Amino acid sequence: MRERELLLQEGERLRAEARARPAADAAPLWRAFEKVAERYRELLPEVPVARCPFTDAPVWWPVDTAGLDGWFWEYPSAARRHPRPRPPSWLAMTGAMRLAAPVEHTPFAVVPGPGVPFVVPRVLGAAPEVRGVIAQVAVGRHTGWAISYFGRPAPGTRLVNLWGTASYPVEGGLWTGWEREEAGVERYDFDLEPWVGTGALLWITPGDESATLRKGVDGCPYLGLPGPRRFAVVERGEVRYAERLG
Repeated sequence: MRERELLLQEGERLRAEARARPAADAAPLWRAFEKVAERYRELLPEVPVARCPFTDAPVWWPVDTAGLDGWFWEYPSAARRHPRPRPPSWLAMTGAMRLAAPVEHTPFAVVPGPGVPFVVPRVLGAAPEVRGVIAQVAVGRHTGWAISYFGRPAPGTRLVNLWGTASYPVEGGLWTGWEREEAGVERYDFDLEPWVGTGALLWITPGDESATLRKGVDGCPYLGLPGPRRFAVVERGEVRYAERLG
């Protein structure tokens, strides 16, 4: 944790100096910043965010769980490490977060999602061969939810931006290209009970490191949660909410 804090402090110092100088003079500072950012990426802990409903393969993701002040959460250009190879059925991972006050003071924007979990009907309901999985991920004082999608969507289906970013990988998650979703909460469904009831959305018990998949509404802790059904935008210790993201 201490190393992370020192890296963030040094990185922000380097960025501030680089931005204050002409481009030619700033180049060494940007190179130094990238070295600091690379070490930050290396330190990101891997956490279980899903399990494939078709193959039972777990999905682990490098996430900055210490807090929202890390570059992992910088919107839209996050500093991230590619996850372990995912099952071929993996399609996308978006997310939501219940913020706890006070939020971190960040010199950059952070968009951790709406305040309650949701599904994207155009993805989950576009084909019977698609399933969703929701898992709880603690991020500092905040409660996050990773929502992943697996299967074979209908041809032409646009996916959803990676959690906390403004784009998503294409070509079956092989990182060969990127697309961008014009995100709007009117395209999301926050009523999860029908999706859980039909088996289209599965869930993992909070704190279950084995990431065992559960089915059905009985005991599901993600139904009917209170919270803002808008995107939270965190910056410099303040929170504002938006219906859409450009």
